[in-house]
Amino acid sequence: MELVPMKRGLRSLLGRVVGASPAPLPERPGLSRQLDQAIRLPVAGIYVRWDLQASVSTLEWDLKVLADPASSVGIYLALADGRIDGSHFYLGLQTDIWDPGSVRGAGKGLIFSTWWTFDAGATRLAPEGFRELGTHEGRFVGVRRPYPWGVGDYRVTLVRSEPAAQLHVSADWFDLYIQPTAPRGTGPGRPELVGNRTWIGGLAFPRRHTSMPALIGEASTAFMEVYSRARRWRDIPRWDVDLIAYGDGQPCPRGAIEYPVFPFGNNRPMPNANARYDLASGLVKLRYGDSTTRVDPAGRWP
Repeated sequence: MELVPMKRGLRSLLGRVVGASPAPLPERPGLSRQLDQAIRLPVAGIYVRWDLQASVSTLEWDLKVLADPASSVGIYLALADGRIDGSHFYLGLQTDIWDPGSVRGAGKGLIFSTWWTFDAGATRLAPEGFRELGTHEGRFVGVRRPYPWGVGDYRVTLVRSEPAAQLHVSADWFDLYIQPTAPRGTGPGRPELVGNRTWIGGLAFPRRHTSMPALIGEASTAFMEVYSRARRWRDIPRWDVDLIAYGDGQPCPRGAIEYPVFPFGNNRPMPNANARYDLASGLVKLRYGDSTTRVDPAGRWP
């Protein structure tokens, strides 16, 4: 998907619940009929636009997973689809990452991809990680690593590292990490980091100006997408997440929520998806799949 531009041709990308996810409500008769409708994949349900105040060298997300979808259906929570010095990237959590070496899904993990090159030399792999050189979404390179995320609190970090001296262009390495955190408190501070920091892998990005290190663009879009093993809206398991982005340590001050009409055969918004910005907590609350009911409108936040 592409915001600037988003992958798969999506052009116009732009929650009241606190704590644990609520028990599913009884389905309305109209919703039940919608959930039984057949769907074509891939299908996105929610877009969240992040509008930072400036380009940054570090982009982070604090997130709380409240409902775990397991791995029976392939779902992608892309934390950002954006640009680094003009080169397209996206990254996030998947329920079943594809391992091209074994030609099968590897279960839960994180991915990080770019479309500016098809050169494996622009990747560096973490232990237990692997790369993908793909052509099914245009020519891209990406790093992937299995990671057993579940219900809990995490910080995902994309950070510029050292120059990528071995490439034929002036470029910088950007590395992706995930680390558990303590639960978010009620005060303004960020959650405390706990547990081990796990390196997912790194990608090199060319500099727009040779003498200036590359920066992550101020605008990007998060999205939730179903990519495999669901035939009806009802087949999509519940995945509830509260999250917010931080640029160079500062919380994202504004953004937007959109419910897309995905242009690959469904011609209607996903009925069991809801999102809202919660002013009290400063978090965007995503409710996705199962018998989720749309109650909050699209629009800009805060």
